[in-house]
Amino acid sequence: MARIPLNDLQLEILTWIRDGTPDGVYEDYRPRIVARALHNRGLADVSGHGKNWQATLTADGAHYLEHDDYPPSDDDQGVASPPHPTPTARKPAPAPKADAEAKPRKPPRVGPTDAMMNALTAAEDHRIEIEYDQAQRYRQLALTAVRFKKIHDGMQVTVSSDHRTRTAHVTLEPLPEWRTRILDPVPVPGALRDPSDVIKALRTRDDLDIRTAEKNRALRLVEALVVEARRREYTTTAIPAPRKDRWGYVQRTEENTGHIKIALGPDEYRLSIYQLTAKIEHVATKSELARAGRGYALPRWDYVPTGRLGVRIDSKGGTFWGDSWTDRDDRPLDDALAQILQELELRHDAAVDRRLEEERQRLERKRQWEAAREEAVQALTDSHRAEILLDQVSRSRDVAAIRDYVAWLEQHIDAVLEGEAEADAREWAQWALEYAERIDPLRQRLLLPTPPEPTATALAQFMGRWNPYGPY
Repeated sequence: MARIPLNDLQLEILTWIRDGTPDGVYEDYRPRIVARALHNRGLADVSGHGKNWQATLTADGAHYLEHDDYPPSDDDQGVASPPHPTPTARKPAPAPKADAEAKPRKPPRVGPTDAMMNALTAAEDHRIEIEYDQAQRYRQLALTAVRFKKIHDGMQVTVSSDHRTRTAHVTLEPLPEWRTRILDPVPVPGALRDPSDVIKALRTRDDLDIRTAEKNRALRLVEALVVEARRREYTTTAIPAPRKDRWGYVQRTEENTGHIKIALGPDEYRLSIYQLTAKIEHVATKSELARAGRGYALPRWDYVPTGRLGVRIDSKGGTFWGDSWTDRDDRPLDDALAQILQELELRHDAAVDRRLEEERQRLERKRQWEAAREEAVQALTDSHRAEILLDQVSRSRDVAAIRDYVAWLEQHIDAVLEGEAEADAREWAQWALEYAERIDPLRQRLLLPTPPEPTATALAQFMGRWNPYGPY
């Protein structure tokens, strides 16, 4: 019976299991649900729940990833029938039909990693747009493409996303220059005959969690970094060990994190050397079994030190090669020291560029703010003068209207009024003319009004999006 092939999501999760189920790839429980389906098909082994959940690849799963198909089963090859007595006379079996022999084979399925690489290669600018929510999935596919050497030499696959516009894209592009640079190896001393002050300080630390068998090599690796960093004129110092409080607990702070500090100009980087551990299944002792009988939980795993060492950059910041290096089967940590120093230099160069860009942006903000303030000062002056001007225009209209009215009033007095009424009306007309004379703007000195004081409060309404107190 034919088995249903895996869909793209199942193939992606199977690849994720093969890579050791790295953290940070998925943010929900969907991979665990799909992994359980793969477990039911015999392609993966799934066990545990919650934090103890784990999945490993089976031989059938490895076969599927390599051949894009299930391994042949007994049903595919036919089950042997029980033996029958051999007849004395037997007719020759008819020849099989040609159609039965030429069974068409299903074309191999294209996995998601190959599909991504095919799309990038076919794209005119070697760039494809993807959904914003799929960015993390494509980052995992890019890592898979690197691991299985599906990317041509000298090229890389990058996944970029912008949370503001919620857009993302994948690009196939040449490697940056620093990725192809040939580095001179950093020599590691064979013995610590005349150690530096950094090594002398590290020797006195009791929190260097490295076994005695590997401690000498760890110190020699640190000495190699110190000597090479100082040869390049970088300031290198030992970080004081964290102090213990009165209860015996170590108080970790940013100031005492790491073992050595390498400064490239104003940029300081803290590095730690550590020993790798292996996770092995815990074998319970008799006392632990007795405690378990009373309801205490037993540890499932033990973490034991291995002979491998690692160096970690504890300082925050963007990474290029990474932030930790360890002994590997294909490369000892000794051969990674040059890359560690290159990582520090790349971070320093990026920090310098970032500061230059920040300074450029600061100057540009200051220039724009000063231009906006000049416009605001002019707008404040215009507003003040316009207020005076419109007041004069309004008063001149009132003066003209009053004088016209008085002229009409005098005609009315001459034609109609007599006696006491005439006297009262003429008194009113006389006051009106005197009032018009007092408010007439032409009776005062005409000159350009002095601009008001451009205080931050006065300029606020004219500054738009800018802070009137400064380019903040």
